[in-house]
Amino acid sequence: MKATILHDEHGRIIAISKAANLKEAGSKFTKAGMVAGPGQRIIETELSAEDASRPMRELHTEYRVNAATSKLVKQER
Repeated sequence: MKATILHDEHGRIIAISKAANLKEAGSKFTKAGMVAGPGQRIIETELSAEDASRPMRELHTEYRVNAATSKLVKQER
C-alpha cells in the first residue's frame, strides 16, 4: 500500500496518509493531499503488508524518516 508521509528536517513524522479511492469512499473530491510547511518535507513510500495493516499511530511511534535517504526507517530505542 502506498503512503504519503509528512516529516520535519529531523525525520520526525508529523502526518501519514494512506492511499485510498476517494470516489469509492463516497467523497465528492477527486484528490486530496498534504502541503509541507517551512522545514517540512513529503515523501511517498510503499508500506509492507504488515505495516499497511497496522494503525497509523503505531507507524508514527515506531518509525522515522532518514533525512539523507528519504526512506522510512525503524527508530532506535
